[in-house]
Parts: sequence; structure tokens; C-alpha cells
Amino acid sequence: MVATLLKLASLLVYPLNLSLLLAAIGLLIWALKWTRTGFCIVLLAVLWLYVCSTANFSYYLMGRLEADFPPLPMEEIETVDAIVLLGGALRGDTRKGNMPDMNQYADRLVYAVALFKAGKADYLVLTGGSQPGSRSEAHLMQDVLTIMGVPTKAMILEDQSKNTHDNAVNTARLLQERGMNRILLVSSAFHMPRAYALFSKQGLDVIPAPTDFQQVKLTSTLPSGIPCVKNLVRTTEALHEIVGYRVYRMRGWL
Repeated sequence: MVATLLKLASLLVYPLNLSLLLAAIGLLIWALKWTRTGFCIVLLAVLWLYVCSTANFSYYLMGRLEADFPPLPMEEIETVDAIVLLGGALRGDTRKGNMPDMNQYADRLVYAVALFKAGKADYLVLTGGSQPGSRSEAHLMQDVLTIMGVPTKAMILEDQSKNTHDNAVNTARLLQERGMNRILLVSSAFHMPRAYALFSKQGLDVIPAPTDFQQVKLTSTLPSGIPCVKNLVRTTEALHEIVGYRVYRMRGWL
């Protein structure tokens, strides 16, 4: 029950959800004849949604999350027991396609394969469970990595987890059963603060291998003050990580 309440509460931090809630409250207050108060709340909702939809704000939040985990040149990355690839890069099986659909975080898959082919480890641990009636994310990633040339015997599947905490606990158990402890942890850079803390807490010797950096060099054709859905999505992801880190700490997982 506590976990469910915390998850529902965290949803209110998302810009669109919070703005809609504030707007609804403001309109209700307005209808009750408290016109000035209602107007101010509605205005606050619109301003918050606007700010969260701008490039400067979304990049600022992402920059704070990515700051402590810069990329390393391939030649400087150490050899380890296993490469651990966190899920989140696939939407799942499609109704008409023959392979899982990859999303905007597919850099994770590419980078994990690059590390493997560079000889940084002999094994890849694929993490991620499933919703009822669907294949686990670990199995979906296995399909994609097989196409990318990773042999099946080199892949270890952790297919029971529902969140990053489960990823860490289950993966640590699988590795320790095999006498492995030193890992390269592959995930999006903005997700790395939470992921690194969780896997380290399980007693693993973790080397962060961040990828999917969000601050791209390409200059937008739109002025930075123009709101954009992509910026709103980026801000939402950043706030999800910031809130998620604090929720995990409240639960004693970090």
C-alpha cells in the first residue's frame, strides 16, 4: 500500500499531470467566485507547463543528472566480469512486426554491444521483467542482441524484475552464484545516479558505463523559449529520476 501511494504521489510531480490538476483546482475555485485566487492558480499551471516545455529547463535538469557520470573513451574502460544492461530501451513486441520495437533509449543496447565486442567482458546480463501476458524485457533484448551478433551463450537473463531496485537485487544474486562481482553498468546517463547507487548497495563492484546523453550538439531551428513536446518529455524523464531517487531513499533502498 505504501509503495502504491508513493508511486501515485510521484505521478503528480510530472509537469502535465500537475498542471492539469492545478488548472482543475483553479477553475473550481474560480467557479466558487474566488476569481482572483482561481485565476492565479490557473496561471501558475500554464506557466509551469510552459517552463517544463522549454529546451533550457529540460537540458538544465538533465545536465544535473548527467554531470557526475561523463563518458569514458573505450580504451580507458576496464575489463570486468560482466556487462549489465538495464532495460528501458524497448517498447515491446509489436502487433505486426517480427522484432521488438526500440524506443529513444536504444543507445543502451548499442553501447552494451560495443563494450562486449571490444572485449570488456565475456558475459552480458540483460535485465527486465514483464507485464502479464507479454514477454519479459530481458527476452526482448536477447532477440535484438542476437541480431547484433552477440552469441546466446554470452547472455545471462534476469527476467523477474519490475523496477531498478529489483534489477539490482536479482542481478547481484545471479552474478554472485557464478562467482562474478565486477561489472560495467550500462544505462542512460540521467538514470545512472539511481542505478549506480542501487547496484553498489548490493555489494557489487560497479563501474558506470553511461550512454544516451540527452544534451545533443545539434542546434534547434526553434528559439529556446518556444515550448516543444520533446522538451516536455525530457523534463518529465528528469523529474521522474529526481523523484525516484528520493522515493528509493525513503524506502531504504539507497
